[in-house]
Amino acid sequence: MTLASMDVRAASEGFNMFVDNSGADRAQDRYLYVVGNTVSFRTSYDANIPRNVWHVGSVSFPVTAV
Repeated sequence: MTLASMDVRAASEGFNMFVDNSGADRAQDRYLYVVGNTVSFRTSYDANIPRNVWHVGSVSFPVTAV
């Protein structure tokens, strides 16, 4: 699921785990993922994310100008 787009492009992929208040027991399998100019929510399993869930995380990646 796409969360945001950026005015820069990632020079390589970047990902990192994050936390949320969903109550799911598999938090270690949810990631913020960056490729190109898109920031996405990715899981390593099929997940239903309920409404009004907050997510907190960060990801570092090199960028190039668009």
